[in-house]
Amino acid sequence: MKFRVQVMTGGLIAAVVLAAGFSGFPAQAGSPVPDRLLEEARRLAALEEDYFQKRKNHDWKALYALQHPTFQKHVTFEEYLFHEGRVVFDYRDDPEHHLSGGLTPSLGFIRSAPPKKDALGFPQERTYRWFVNPHVTIEDYRLDRISISADGNYAMVALTLLGKERLPPSMVRGNIEFDTKRRHVDYWEKIDGQWRIALLANPAKISGGSKVWYFIPNDNSAWETRSYYEVDPERLASRPEK
Repeated sequence: MKFRVQVMTGGLIAAVVLAAGFSGFPAQAGSPVPDRLLEEARRLAALEEDYFQKRKNHDWKALYALQHPTFQKHVTFEEYLFHEGRVVFDYRDDPEHHLSGGLTPSLGFIRSAPPKKDALGFPQERTYRWFVNPHVTIEDYRLDRISISADGNYAMVALTLLGKERLPPSMVRGNIEFDTKRRHVDYWEKIDGQWRIALLANPAKISGGSKVWYFIPNDNSAWETRSYYEVDPERLASRPEK
């Protein structure tokens, strides 16, 4: 399958970014992208492809290795796996991650937890959770835009996730499934020369807005004062044939 491109308008990319809680400043419209940043954007496009495949294949150790070092200091690999990748550094303060009765599972409990089982009691593989809804399966993506900071240390990769959504079997009879498209933004920060996923804070706690499962680093201070160059995917190398 060939690389599929959608060049987003300024208004649409702004809507995606604002929905994610980001408040940085865009670069001047029409500003030429410096060669060094264009090369970084190519690296990010390749890294995003690799990150997507790791999420799709539930490659847990590789996924955890790509997380921000500060995140790793707060969340162990066992916790990351237990929550199927859908966890932030301060999740113990978030009631959505609490078990029934209002208690957050201890690290000891997580490390000793039995394998996950399905409704019939059979062992079940832990799968990467893109969304709260467990009936959404992501199969592919479209790269929409890469926004990279002028200093080359921060980047946002806007995607359209492509997959299938199934109506809850408990609510309908039969297997009712349909195509779905979901907007998504991955935030990256360069740490010691290596790009890492910046999953450090829930923007809802910062902006007071509605809760959205996108996360930004450093309480937003690292992002809000920077300008960004927007790189269209057409300027980057295409994704490999599948």
